[in-house]
Amino acid sequence: MTTQFPSPQLAYDLTQLPAVPLSPLLQSRLELARVRCGGSRVWRERKLAEARDLFALEQISNRVHLLGLDLSGDLRARLAMRAPVPCLTDPVQPLVVEPCALLELIYREEALYQPAAGSSFVRVAHPRALWLPNASYDVHQVICLGPVLPASIPVKEILLLVYGALCLTTVTLDPADAAGTLNPAACEWWMQNASRIPLSREPFLLPPDAPP
Repeated sequence: MTTQFPSPQLAYDLTQLPAVPLSPLLQSRLELARVRCGGSRVWRERKLAEARDLFALEQISNRVHLLGLDLSGDLRARLAMRAPVPCLTDPVQPLVVEPCALLELIYREEALYQPAAGSSFVRVAHPRALWLPNASYDVHQVICLGPVLPASIPVKEILLLVYGALCLTTVTLDPADAAGTLNPAACEWWMQNASRIPLSREPFLLPPDAPP
């Protein structure tokens, strides 16, 4: 049985990010990023468009906060994402679900022109001991968003995939899946605790009156 959840009434959706009017503070941050943007004309224009979408997403989503942005070479962003983050330091201890993830995103120019590995875009800097089937259980905590992501995938879609991975709404529980399972032990654990999936049913875009 599929349960339907009502969608919040939002002024904008992910397809309308370029139309979101930025606050003076976010606009000034975008202009600062523009001054420091490097590379070919096509690459600069794409990075600036993605940067504006990130600032717009921060303004309307109540989900993402952009902490740092570097457009001098690759597009590099440091973001806080409100999402359930499952962590486990010891399989015999209870699962801990943190309320926020600190993400480090890197988008390379070659990703504009050719498909890229799904594990090449995002790592979780905090919290530690990330317990997900498709996240490496090491110092890097890389999240695999699929075997291969299409060329020129927008950053907003990458973040949507990250949110789905953290909530376990898009998880594939297959320990034999070498392309997507980076933590077989976590995969086995979640197979035994499938009743806890998903960790959240909240939409990616939260209404403006959502609690902080």
